[in-house]
Amino acid sequence: MIKFNCPHCQQSLRVPVSRADTEATCPGCHAQLRVPPAVAAEESEVLAAPPVVSQPPEITAPPVVSEDPELVDLSVVEITDSDLESDLSALEVPADAKDNLASTGEQCAESGSSLSKENELVQSSLLEDRRRKVEVSSKVFDDLADRVSEETTADSKILSHRRAHRQLGVSRSSLYMFAALILFVAVTSFWLGAMMSPGSKSQVETEIAGVDDYVNFEGRVTFRTDNDPEAIDEMALVMLLPEDSLPSEKFVENGIVAGVPLDESLPTILEIRRLGGDITTAGAQGQFAMKVASGHRYYLLVVSALKPAEKEPRDQELEELGRYFGSPARLLDGKFYRWSLEVVNTNRDVRVYHR
Repeated sequence: MIKFNCPHCQQSLRVPVSRADTEATCPGCHAQLRVPPAVAAEESEVLAAPPVVSQPPEITAPPVVSEDPELVDLSVVEITDSDLESDLSALEVPADAKDNLASTGEQCAESGSSLSKENELVQSSLLEDRRRKVEVSSKVFDDLADRVSEETTADSKILSHRRAHRQLGVSRSSLYMFAALILFVAVTSFWLGAMMSPGSKSQVETEIAGVDDYVNFEGRVTFRTDNDPEAIDEMALVMLLPEDSLPSEKFVENGIVAGVPLDESLPTILEIRRLGGDITTAGAQGQFAMKVASGHRYYLLVVSALKPAEKEPRDQELEELGRYFGSPARLLDGKFYRWSLEVVNTNRDVRVYHR
């Protein structure tokens, strides 16, 4: 008999010498193993375990023919369950080895059943997770569909409301285009108005319609005395009153007197200039200067500040002067004066001499 241990499960096995150096199946773990040679078995009662054989090598050698009827060619004959039982019956396994082998088989069966149960639990959990994901995704899609339907309903309500109130929706780009067009038209109109409008004029020019040119009306006022035939008439009152422009109310003479400086803010002075006339007083050399529109007729009134009147004013002159002033006699104040009608077309240099 050959005694050796299974290299896989370390079970103690015994086989006949005729099975030496042949392939066999372990009755405990059912693993393929090779029986040790008979020589080694004679030298040592227990042989060392041979290397693990996962799969039996293919034996291409021809079957061994032996005279021993118990010798079987394992390379040709396939070991079946019946052969395994016969092998087990032939093998003499100790009782304790059988018990160990049975317990090991039970443990393997229990571990296999536990592994199968774990696999079933893992598969069921995976299936539940997949179902849960599918349920969440479908819910999300259902919510999205609900929101889309709600928005569509709201849009339809807005459109119907606009149609009911005859409102027209305009895009933002169209509004911007209209605003740019309006701004362009406004700028163009302003530029054309600035190009076609006349240049700036003085206050008198803007107040008198139809006036194109203004001319200077200048002169010098003197009077005759016993010692000087041409004495300077300083602070003499000089004014030009337009013949064709009369005030709506007659002028007030307060503050307008020969020999007294004029207050430019007086309403009478402002009204005379608004009508197109002018008023001033002679300077230190008896000179004066005024500016009026050309092409008009003006009454010239010069009241001396130093020479008294020698006779009473004429009625016709008082009547013409009364068309402008409420109290002509008070304006003259008993002084020598000159009242004449002048035509102003160009610049004039007038000398007023009180004899």
